[in-house]
Amino acid sequence: MVAVELIGGLGNQMFQYATARALALARDEDFVLDNHLFANYDLHDYALNHFNIKGSFFEKERAVFEPLSFSEKAKAVFLQKKIYNIFEEQGLTYDTKLIDLPYKNIFLKGYFQSEKYFIRFEDQLRKDFEIKSPLKKETIDLLKIIGSENSVSLHIRRGDYVNNAEANAVHGTCDLNYYHKAIAIIREKIENPVFFIFSDDINWAKENLKIDSTTYFVDFNNAATNYEDIKLMSTCKHNIIANSSFSWWGAWLNANKSKIVIAPSKWFNVEYHNSKDIIPEPWMKI
Repeated sequence: MVAVELIGGLGNQMFQYATARALALARDEDFVLDNHLFANYDLHDYALNHFNIKGSFFEKERAVFEPLSFSEKAKAVFLQKKIYNIFEEQGLTYDTKLIDLPYKNIFLKGYFQSEKYFIRFEDQLRKDFEIKSPLKKETIDLLKIIGSENSVSLHIRRGDYVNNAEANAVHGTCDLNYYHKAIAIIREKIENPVFFIFSDDINWAKENLKIDSTTYFVDFNNAATNYEDIKLMSTCKHNIIANSSFSWWGAWLNANKSKIVIAPSKWFNVEYHNSKDIIPEPWMKI
């Protein structure tokens, strides 16, 4: 059995799910999702229910965690509880030890922000991350436009990256210079690009991002329907992402074989977070 603790925004939840799903497939085991932390988490809600995900939910009262004494283990077995070994992420670089863990039951804690954990099962994960919740009319209409143009998604992450001092110190934000450089690269490589702008502060984007091309500001989704933005971004032919797991997934799920994905080379403001395994090799870092 593989279990995973879910926390964070939608992008983080998708990384955690993908890693647990891939590990369970590799081990030919079942897996469960632990979403208990969202009961006391104010920043984000559990949101994977909008996708075609697999796995059941973790029963906290039916689990115990190593290390346990012999008598504690005996009691757990008598009460038919599962005994889990916790694997806690020690850093943001890909940890090769995960795939070869000898334990019978594994409980994952961390963010696991690298496709190296799950790229082997890419096809299955693309099916899992198909949206099953009904899309609103605005999304369906925009999907038609995206499909008919040389569409480029552009994501601006602000929110807690700006308003929360601790988050700002760790993450920072991509400045307008980054976006202007990315737009210039797209224009060099793509004929008549049409830009679709996504942001958790769309009014700021409208006021500050000026593009001399056809541009759509996607302003009809919010935190409750942000999975629809994932669908829209992933349907674009090319992607300009922020230092954000949210737009990372929009780009990763883009099935265009010739897609151009532009990502910021500086993912964090701090040196102690190593981001070398976050951006896939084919993506362009600037």
